[in-house]
Amino acid sequence: MATVDEQWQELFQALERLKGKWPSQEWSYDRRLRCVASSIAMTLEPAARAAMGEVLPTSWTAQTLASAPEDVRKLAEGCGGVRSSQLLFWGGAPGAPGAFGLWWPWGDGTTVSLRIGLHDLDQPKERYPRLRDIFGIPQAAGTAPG
Repeated sequence: MATVDEQWQELFQALERLKGKWPSQEWSYDRRLRCVASSIAMTLEPAARAAMGEVLPTSWTAQTLASAPEDVRKLAEGCGGVRSSQLLFWGGAPGAPGAFGLWWPWGDGTTVSLRIGLHDLDQPKERYPRLRDIFGIPQAAGTAPG
């Protein structure tokens, strides 16, 4: 069985592959949710879903969230819930390191944002900067990690 550090290394390698396949190379950082974020045209959804498949294989809707594991429901609640057109993507076993994705269509019907964050963090001061590094987001001078 892989150690926690090995699990994180595997996750970060998978996130690098996701970034390489993602239909846009523009990423930003959402400090409120501690997620990397990218917005794309809805027409690119098939390519986006293909890129996400390895890291975020499971999805939950507002209708299915009640049947999700407790850690998934807690994370959704901490992010403001899942509205009718939104999805919460999940990767990783319960209680193990993994990633989550927040799929938020815009009101214009032509754009969607994906925010990717980490769950079951053991070392946030190391893991969040690594997430930002993978997606090419520099840490602002004078700010704390995370």
